[in-house]
Amino acid sequence: MLSPLNVSRETIKKLKIYEALLLKWQPHLNLVSKSTLNDIWNRHFLDSAQLFKEISDKDSMICDLGSGAGFPGAVLAIMGCSNVTLIERDRKKCSFLRNVSRETNVNFSVFEGDVKEFPHKADIITSRALAPLKNLLDLTCPLLKPTTVCLFLKGCNIDSELEDIPSKIKIEVFKKKSLTSEEGCILTLKSIKLPDTDIFREI
Repeated sequence: MLSPLNVSRETIKKLKIYEALLLKWQPHLNLVSKSTLNDIWNRHFLDSAQLFKEISDKDSMICDLGSGAGFPGAVLAIMGCSNVTLIERDRKKCSFLRNVSRETNVNFSVFEGDVKEFPHKADIITSRALAPLKNLLDLTCPLLKPTTVCLFLKGCNIDSELEDIPSKIKIEVFKKKSLTSEEGCILTLKSIKLPDTDIFREI
């Protein structure tokens, strides 16, 4: 099911529980696109799980922005990342995520609210299908510290999104081909320097 990755039977078992919960809650919350329901393992689980190898310290504090159905944050926690917080504003989706944590017996935190209200800085920030890169960087501001690394799963528009970043912002950018999409990539951002958060509102 996750053939490109070395995944234990216990992890597969937990992901199957996750899959069942996703299918159960989907009609009520519209957690993922209906067109992807027949390919959950590739489109959602493998797509999320490929970030696991990009994280050298599995105890890093990981914040997953706009988690929604829990991708990639909940999958990373199931894979073995020990300090994951899923940040989500929607109360019902937060209930779903807490249910996933309970039923899979995987300990991850769910923060219900705006990222600006989150009281901690992150070692790693993850996101998937949330917003264009410029907007994502704006969202990351409250979580950033000098050593924070961003791991974003991005699609075919990534080059234009990178060109849209204001020149005042300094970032080290690395792109790696996605395992699940010919046009997708893992975007790694390091040494992020945002001179002023208001810069995003000036353009």
